[in-house]
Amino acid sequence: MSVPRLGGAEVLRLSSDELPAPAVGQVRVKVLAAGVSYGDILLRAGVIPGGPKRPFTPGYDLVGVVDQVGPGTRAPEPGRRVVALVRSGGYAQYALVAANRLVPLPDGVDPVEASALALNYFIAQQMLHRVAGVRRGGTVLVHSASGGVGTAFLELAALAGVTVYGTCSAARAEQVRALGGRPIDRAEDFLRVVRALPGGAVDAVFDPVGGRHFLRSYQAVRRGGVMVGFGQNAALRGTDRRDLLTGAQGFLGGIVLPKLVPDGKRTLFYNAWSLEKSHPAAYQQDLATVLELLQKGQVTPRVGRTVPLDRAADAHRAMESGAVTGKIVLVPAA
Repeated sequence: MSVPRLGGAEVLRLSSDELPAPAVGQVRVKVLAAGVSYGDILLRAGVIPGGPKRPFTPGYDLVGVVDQVGPGTRAPEPGRRVVALVRSGGYAQYALVAANRLVPLPDGVDPVEASALALNYFIAQQMLHRVAGVRRGGTVLVHSASGGVGTAFLELAALAGVTVYGTCSAARAEQVRALGGRPIDRAEDFLRVVRALPGGAVDAVFDPVGGRHFLRSYQAVRRGGVMVGFGQNAALRGTDRRDLLTGAQGFLGGIVLPKLVPDGKRTLFYNAWSLEKSHPAAYQQDLATVLELLQKGQVTPRVGRTVPLDRAADAHRAMESGAVTGKIVLVPAA
Protein backbone atom coordinates (compact mmCIF):
# COMPACT_ATOMS: atom_id res chain seq x y z
CA MET A 1 0.00 0.00 0.00
CA SER A 2 1.61 3.27 -1.08
CA VAL A 3 1.10 7.03 -0.98
CA PRO A 4 2.02 8.28 -4.48
CA ARG A 5 0.87 11.84 -3.78
CA LEU A 6 -0.34 13.90 -0.84
CA GLY A 7 -4.02 14.21 -0.04
CA GLY A 8 -6.97 12.48 1.58
CA ALA A 9 -7.48 8.79 2.25
CA GLU A 10 -8.33 8.24 -1.41
CA VAL A 11 -4.67 8.66 -2.42
CA LEU A 12 -3.73 5.33 -0.80
CA ARG A 13 -3.08 2.84 -3.58
CA LEU A 14 -2.33 -0.85 -3.77
CA SER A 15 1.01 -1.40 -5.46
CA SER A 16 2.76 -4.55 -6.56
CA ASP A 17 6.52 -4.99 -6.66
CA GLU A 18 8.83 -7.94 -7.14
CA LEU A 19 9.58 -9.55 -3.78
CA PRO A 20 13.01 -8.15 -2.82
CA ALA A 21 15.77 -10.21 -1.26
CA PRO A 22 17.19 -8.84 2.01
CA ALA A 23 20.67 -7.33 1.86
CA VAL A 24 23.37 -7.63 4.51
CA GLY A 25 21.93 -6.46 7.83
CA GLN A 26 18.33 -6.86 6.64
CA VAL A 27 15.53 -9.35 7.22
CA ARG A 28 12.47 -9.92 5.08
CA VAL A 29 9.37 -10.19 7.24
CA LYS A 30 5.96 -11.50 6.22
CA VAL A 31 3.60 -9.03 7.86
CA LEU A 32 0.77 -10.41 10.01
CA ALA A 33 -0.47 -7.12 11.47
CA ALA A 34 0.34 -3.41 11.18
CA GLY A 35 -1.03 -0.60 13.30
CA VAL A 36 -2.69 2.53 11.94
CA SER A 37 -1.69 5.73 13.72
CA TYR A 38 -2.59 9.39 13.45
CA GLY A 39 0.98 10.01 12.36
CA ASP A 40 0.27 7.97 9.20
CA ILE A 41 -2.56 10.35 8.38
CA LEU A 42 -0.42 13.43 8.94
CA LEU A 43 2.31 12.04 6.67
CA ARG A 44 -0.25 11.17 3.99
CA ALA A 45 -1.63 14.72 4.14
CA GLY A 46 1.88 16.18 3.99
CA VAL A 47 1.65 18.33 7.11
CA ILE A 48 4.65 16.82 8.90
CA PRO A 49 7.85 18.55 7.75
CA GLY A 50 10.53 16.17 6.48
CA GLY A 51 8.22 13.28 5.65
CA PRO A 52 9.40 10.39 3.45
CA LYS A 53 9.92 10.86 -0.26
CA ARG A 54 6.92 9.80 -2.33
CA PRO A 55 5.81 7.23 -3.17
CA PHE A 56 6.15 5.70 0.28
CA THR A 57 4.53 2.92 2.27
CA PRO A 58 3.03 4.12 5.59
CA GLY A 59 3.14 2.21 8.85
CA TYR A 60 5.26 2.78 11.94
CA ASP A 61 4.89 -0.70 13.40
CA LEU A 62 4.57 -4.24 12.18
CA VAL A 63 4.27 -7.75 13.58
CA GLY A 64 5.21 -10.67 11.41
CA VAL A 65 7.20 -13.81 10.70
CA VAL A 66 10.83 -13.85 9.59
CA ASP A 67 10.78 -15.01 5.97
CA GLN A 68 14.39 -14.61 4.87
CA VAL A 69 17.59 -13.34 6.48
CA GLY A 70 20.18 -11.34 4.57
CA PRO A 71 23.64 -12.83 3.98
CA GLY A 72 25.93 -12.77 6.99
CA THR A 73 23.22 -11.23 9.15
CA ARG A 74 22.67 -12.12 12.77
CA ALA A 75 18.90 -12.23 13.27
CA PRO A 76 16.04 -14.46 14.39
CA GLU A 77 15.80 -17.48 12.12
CA PRO A 78 13.04 -17.91 9.51
CA GLY A 79 9.72 -18.81 11.09
CA ARG A 80 10.27 -16.73 14.23
CA ARG A 81 7.60 -14.16 15.05
CA VAL A 82 8.91 -10.64 15.54
CA VAL A 83 7.85 -7.04 16.19
CA ALA A 84 9.46 -3.89 14.80
CA LEU A 85 8.99 -0.14 14.97
CA VAL A 86 10.04 1.48 11.70
CA ARG A 87 9.99 4.89 10.05
CA SER A 88 7.72 3.56 7.27
CA GLY A 89 6.77 0.32 5.54
CA GLY A 90 4.24 -1.39 7.82
CA TYR A 91 1.35 -1.38 5.32
CA ALA A 92 2.69 -4.27 3.28
CA GLN A 93 2.54 -8.03 2.78
CA TYR A 94 6.33 -8.25 3.11
CA ALA A 95 8.74 -5.70 4.55
CA LEU A 96 12.51 -5.37 4.57
CA VAL A 97 13.56 -4.47 8.10
CA ALA A 98 16.98 -3.79 9.63
CA ALA A 99 17.85 -6.83 11.76
CA ASN A 100 18.62 -4.69 14.81
CA ARG A 101 15.02 -3.41 14.86
CA LEU A 102 13.49 -6.85 15.36
CA VAL A 103 12.27 -7.81 18.82
CA PRO A 104 10.96 -11.35 19.42
CA LEU A 105 7.20 -11.66 19.89
CA PRO A 106 6.70 -13.50 23.19
CA ASP A 107 5.06 -16.92 23.08
CA GLY A 108 1.28 -16.88 23.24
CA VAL A 109 0.90 -13.22 22.25
CA ASP A 110 -1.60 -12.50 19.49
CA PRO A 111 -0.09 -10.50 16.58
CA VAL A 112 -3.06 -8.13 16.40
CA GLU A 113 -2.85 -7.34 20.12
CA ALA A 114 0.91 -6.87 19.80
CA SER A 115 0.37 -4.41 16.96
CA ALA A 116 -2.21 -2.52 19.02
CA LEU A 117 0.38 -2.24 21.79
CA ALA A 118 3.73 -1.77 20.06
CA LEU A 119 3.89 1.91 19.14
CA ASN A 120 1.57 3.48 21.72
CA TYR A 121 2.85 1.64 24.77
CA PHE A 122 6.46 1.93 23.67
CA ILE A 123 6.39 5.73 23.46
CA ALA A 124 4.36 6.05 26.67
CA GLN A 125 6.87 3.80 28.46
CA GLN A 126 9.76 5.91 27.24
CA MET A 127 8.19 9.25 28.11
CA LEU A 128 7.02 8.18 31.55
CA HIS A 129 10.23 6.47 32.65
CA ARG A 130 13.18 7.52 30.48
CA VAL A 131 12.20 11.10 29.68
CA ALA A 132 10.22 12.34 32.68
CA GLY A 133 11.55 9.83 35.23
CA VAL A 134 8.33 9.95 37.25
CA ARG A 135 8.67 8.02 40.49
CA ARG A 136 6.18 5.96 42.47
CA GLY A 137 3.81 8.29 44.30
CA GLY A 138 4.17 10.99 41.64
CA THR A 139 1.33 12.82 39.88
CA VAL A 140 1.08 13.56 36.17
CA LEU A 141 -1.33 15.16 33.73
CA VAL A 142 -1.97 13.40 30.41
CA HIS A 143 -3.86 15.18 27.65
CA SER A 144 -6.11 13.16 25.32
CA ALA A 145 -6.14 10.46 27.99
CA SER A 146 -8.78 8.35 26.23
CA GLY A 147 -6.71 8.07 23.04
CA GLY A 148 -4.26 5.35 22.11
CA VAL A 149 -1.17 6.80 23.80
CA GLY A 150 -3.29 8.23 26.61
CA THR A 151 -4.69 4.85 27.63
CA ALA A 152 -1.17 3.41 27.44
CA PHE A 153 -0.07 6.08 29.90
CA LEU A 154 -2.97 5.20 32.20
CA GLU A 155 -2.10 1.51 32.35
CA LEU A 156 1.66 1.97 32.65
CA ALA A 157 1.32 4.68 35.30
CA ALA A 158 -1.00 2.48 37.37
CA LEU A 159 1.62 -0.29 37.31
CA ALA A 160 4.25 2.23 38.43
CA GLY A 161 2.18 3.66 41.30
CA VAL A 162 1.76 7.05 39.59
CA THR A 163 -1.47 9.08 39.81
CA VAL A 164 -2.79 10.31 36.46
CA TYR A 165 -5.15 13.19 35.78
CA GLY A 166 -6.35 12.96 32.20
CA THR A 167 -8.21 15.36 29.95
CA CYS A 168 -10.93 13.79 27.81
CA SER A 169 -14.47 14.33 26.59
CA ALA A 170 -17.31 13.86 29.05
CA ALA A 171 -18.37 10.78 27.08
CA ARG A 172 -14.97 9.13 27.68
CA ALA A 173 -14.65 10.01 31.37
CA GLU A 174 -15.74 6.58 32.60
CA GLN A 175 -13.25 4.92 30.28
CA VAL A 176 -10.42 6.96 31.82
CA ARG A 177 -11.71 6.25 35.33
CA ALA A 178 -11.88 2.50 34.64
CA LEU A 179 -8.16 2.50 33.83
CA GLY A 180 -7.28 4.22 37.09
CA GLY A 181 -7.18 7.80 35.83
CA ARG A 182 -8.91 10.86 37.23
CA PRO A 183 -10.73 12.47 34.32
CA ILE A 184 -10.82 16.19 33.63
CA ASP A 185 -13.53 17.23 31.17
CA ARG A 186 -11.74 18.86 28.25
CA ALA A 187 -14.40 21.58 28.32
CA GLU A 188 -13.00 22.62 31.72
CA ASP A 189 -9.93 24.73 32.36
CA PHE A 190 -7.43 21.99 33.21
CA LEU A 191 -5.00 24.52 34.64
CA ARG A 192 -7.59 25.65 37.17
CA VAL A 193 -8.24 22.03 38.16
CA VAL A 194 -4.52 21.33 38.63
CA ARG A 195 -3.98 24.47 40.68
CA ALA A 196 -6.71 23.29 43.05
CA LEU A 197 -4.78 20.08 43.77
CA PRO A 198 -2.53 19.72 46.84
CA GLY A 199 0.65 21.53 45.85
CA GLY A 200 -1.10 23.23 42.93
CA ALA A 201 0.96 21.47 40.26
CA VAL A 202 1.98 18.07 38.87
CA ASP A 203 5.33 16.34 38.38
CA ALA A 204 4.94 16.03 34.62
CA VAL A 205 2.56 16.88 31.80
CA PHE A 206 2.40 14.90 28.55
CA ASP A 207 0.91 16.98 25.72
CA PRO A 208 0.14 15.76 22.17
CA VAL A 209 -2.05 18.77 21.39
CA GLY A 210 0.67 21.28 20.60
CA GLY A 211 0.44 24.88 19.51
CA ARG A 212 -0.29 27.33 22.31
CA HIS A 213 -1.50 24.43 24.43
CA PHE A 214 2.13 23.64 25.28
CA LEU A 215 2.54 26.84 27.29
CA ARG A 216 -0.56 26.20 29.39
CA SER A 217 0.67 22.67 30.09
CA TYR A 218 4.02 24.09 31.16
CA GLN A 219 2.23 26.29 33.69
CA ALA A 220 0.77 23.19 35.35
CA VAL A 221 4.21 21.73 36.16
CA ARG A 222 5.82 22.04 39.59
CA ARG A 223 9.35 23.28 40.14
CA GLY A 224 11.65 20.37 39.29
CA GLY A 225 9.06 18.86 36.96
CA VAL A 226 8.84 18.60 33.18
CA MET A 227 6.42 19.32 30.35
CA VAL A 228 6.83 16.79 27.53
CA GLY A 229 5.37 17.61 24.14
CA PHE A 230 4.90 14.68 21.77
CA GLY A 231 2.60 15.92 19.06
CA GLN A 232 1.15 18.92 17.26
CA ASN A 233 -2.28 17.46 16.61
CA ALA A 234 -4.30 20.65 16.95
CA ALA A 235 -1.97 22.76 14.85
CA LEU A 236 -1.54 20.11 12.16
CA ARG A 237 -5.13 19.03 11.63
CA GLY A 238 -5.42 21.35 8.65
CA THR A 239 -3.10 21.85 5.71
CA ASP A 240 -3.36 25.64 5.68
CA ARG A 241 -0.11 27.53 6.20
CA ARG A 242 -1.70 29.26 9.19
CA ASP A 243 -2.01 25.89 10.94
CA LEU A 244 1.70 25.29 10.49
CA LEU A 245 2.49 28.82 11.71
CA THR A 246 0.37 28.25 14.82
CA GLY A 247 2.26 25.04 15.50
CA ALA A 248 5.62 26.73 15.06
CA GLN A 249 4.66 29.61 17.34
CA GLY A 250 3.35 27.21 19.96
CA PHE A 251 6.55 25.16 19.83
CA LEU A 252 8.63 28.30 20.31
CA GLY A 253 6.47 29.66 23.14
CA GLY A 254 5.84 26.39 24.95
CA ILE A 255 9.04 24.39 24.39
CA VAL A 256 11.90 26.75 23.53
CA LEU A 257 11.29 30.02 25.40
CA PRO A 258 10.66 28.42 28.85
CA LYS A 259 14.18 27.00 28.66
CA LEU A 260 15.43 30.58 28.95
CA VAL A 261 13.57 31.12 32.23
CA PRO A 262 15.47 29.83 35.31
CA ASP A 263 12.41 28.56 37.17
CA GLY A 264 13.56 25.01 37.83
CA LYS A 265 11.14 23.47 35.32
CA ARG A 266 12.02 21.63 32.11
CA THR A 267 10.41 21.41 28.68
CA LEU A 268 11.23 19.08 25.83
CA PHE A 269 9.72 17.54 22.73
CA TYR A 270 9.88 13.75 22.69
CA ASN A 271 11.26 12.06 19.60
CA ALA A 272 11.89 8.32 19.72
CA TRP A 273 14.58 8.45 17.06
CA SER A 274 16.54 11.16 18.91
CA LEU A 275 16.29 9.26 22.18
CA GLU A 276 17.57 6.15 20.46
CA LYS A 277 20.66 8.02 19.29
CA SER A 278 21.55 9.06 22.84
CA HIS A 279 20.48 5.73 24.40
CA PRO A 280 21.14 3.02 21.76
CA ALA A 281 19.92 0.15 23.97
CA ALA A 282 16.63 1.86 24.82
CA TYR A 283 14.71 0.70 21.74
CA GLN A 284 15.20 -3.03 22.27
CA GLN A 285 14.81 -2.82 26.05
CA ASP A 286 11.64 -0.74 26.10
CA LEU A 287 9.82 -2.58 23.31
CA ALA A 288 10.67 -5.91 24.97
CA THR A 289 9.40 -4.55 28.30
CA VAL A 290 5.94 -3.61 27.04
CA LEU A 291 5.62 -6.88 25.09
CA GLU A 292 6.41 -8.79 28.28
CA LEU A 293 3.72 -6.83 30.12
CA LEU A 294 1.26 -7.88 27.41
CA GLN A 295 2.31 -11.52 27.67
CA LYS A 296 1.77 -11.42 31.45
CA GLY A 297 -1.65 -9.83 31.08
CA GLN A 298 -0.61 -6.71 32.96
CA VAL A 299 -1.74 -4.38 30.16
CA THR A 300 -4.63 -4.72 27.74
CA PRO A 301 -4.34 -2.67 24.55
CA ARG A 302 -7.70 -1.95 22.97
CA VAL A 303 -8.22 -3.28 19.46
CA GLY A 304 -10.94 -1.15 17.94
CA ARG A 305 -11.14 -2.81 14.55
CA THR A 306 -9.15 -5.05 12.22
CA VAL A 307 -9.22 -4.00 8.57
CA PRO A 308 -7.87 -5.90 5.53
CA LEU A 309 -4.72 -4.31 4.13
CA ASP A 310 -6.38 -3.58 0.79
CA ARG A 311 -8.94 -1.40 2.64
CA ALA A 312 -6.38 0.81 4.37
CA ALA A 313 -8.15 3.90 3.02
CA ASP A 314 -11.28 2.87 4.98
CA ALA A 315 -9.11 2.53 8.10
CA HIS A 316 -7.83 6.08 7.63
CA ARG A 317 -11.34 7.44 7.17
CA ALA A 318 -12.53 5.67 10.32
CA MET A 319 -9.64 7.11 12.34
CA GLU A 320 -10.17 10.63 11.02
CA SER A 321 -13.88 10.52 11.81
CA GLY A 322 -13.33 9.22 15.34
CA ALA A 323 -15.74 6.38 14.59
CA VAL A 324 -13.54 3.74 16.23
CA THR A 325 -12.49 3.52 19.87
CA GLY A 326 -9.21 1.65 20.17
CA LYS A 327 -6.38 0.82 17.79
CA ILE A 328 -7.15 0.07 14.16
CA VAL A 329 -4.96 -2.79 12.91
CA LEU A 330 -4.39 -3.82 9.31
CA VAL A 331 -4.24 -7.55 8.60
CA PRO A 332 -3.52 -9.50 5.39
CA ALA A 333 -6.37 -9.41 2.88
CA ALA A 334 -8.33 -12.66 2.67
